Amino acid sequence: MNYAFILGTHPGLSVAELLAVLGDNDVSWENERVLVKKNTEINAENLIGYLGGTLKIAEIEMEVPVNMPVPALAKKCAELLQTKAKRGEGKLIFGLSDQGVGGHFQVEKLGLTIKKELKSGEISSRLVTSREKELSSVVVGQNKLLSKGAELIFFRQGQTLIIARTLSIQAYKELSRRDFGRPVRDDHSGMLPPKLAQMMINFAGQISVDGLFLDPFCGSGTIINEAMLMGYTNLMGTDLSEKAIKDSRVNAEWLRELYGLEIRAKFHIKNATRLAQFLKPKSVDTIVSEPYLGPQRGLNDIAAAQVELAELYSKALDNFYNILKDDGRVVMVWPVFFGREFIEPQLDKWQVINLLPERFLNLPWLKLSERGTLLYHRDGQKVWRELIVLEKIN
Repeated sequence: MNYAFILGTHPGLSVAELLAVLGDNDVSWENERVLVKKNTEINAENLIGYLGGTLKIAEIEMEVPVNMPVPALAKKCAELLQTKAKRGEGKLIFGLSDQGVGGHFQVEKLGLTIKKELKSGEISSRLVTSREKELSSVVVGQNKLLSKGAELIFFRQGQTLIIARTLSIQAYKELSRRDFGRPVRDDHSGMLPPKLAQMMINFAGQISVDGLFLDPFCGSGTIINEAMLMGYTNLMGTDLSEKAIKDSRVNAEWLRELYGLEIRAKFHIKNATRLAQFLKPKSVDTIVSEPYLGPQRGLNDIAAAQVELAELYSKALDNFYNILKDDGRVVMVWPVFFGREFIEPQLDKWQVINLLPERFLNLPWLKLSERGTLLYHRDGQKVWRELIVLEKIN
């Protein structure tokens, strides 16, 4: 089967995550928002729950010339909807999304023509539209397109128009619940979004869910919570702050009850720069963490913050080197102040891993930092996140 993945607001991170999960074979990055994976078999409804950077997964249904006349294209789409759309007792509900066709392609005009085509076959239908060329996951979900109809996605490969049918959408309600509905949130220290935590966990590529998964700056437990949901069974969070450990325990217990999980994470008050005194050498399979990123407000002396954090991270990395298995990975967030001021921890024992293949690095829509790494940020943020993946130099 061939699939199209509709990428989130940070497409470089989304693609890196998909490659970490699905591999690099038969993969093409068609435009800023669409990645295609061919010749594979996936459970789209299950997979979407573990992908922080993917908004939709769609199955590619057909390919037609990009300049096919609207009536002929509408006829093919109507036939596809009659065959594949889920139907209740009422109208056939459908929506269309333009994911980069270009030219004179108009989803509204095509949608109305499909309605007429369906009506000629005595099929009553309702067309779901939005102000944008594409339907958001929220619109798809609220209109129950996947359970009572279908969404068709259109994008372009050269002179070919690809038509895909959405199979699953990102669980936006659940992600919001785990972000804003948890018992304890620490807005002052900066909150790692659950979907970014999912991406970081996938970047780590831990082979066995039974190996020790460690977050040494666990804060309120976002990464540990997401790892619990992704099936990891041997989880440990540490933090220097007694309050952080208390918060992590409360949030982890809330998550366990909410999802009926049997997994229990361990939490300890420990200094990340002294973990080698607490954990045995080469006992940890994976380290995934967002450390202290410096002051979230003020930032009167960026240079001083850079020096302080570089020293903290360097000491922590020395400890990580001792406790991490030789084939393990470290995935960290490093701060970038105002999107341009980076920090420079000591990496003489580490190799920085680039998660994107070379053939993608020159694509015009890929946005990398000045040192070739992937960034995550929201509008108006003073402190951006730089995603760093490390392996030991043995």
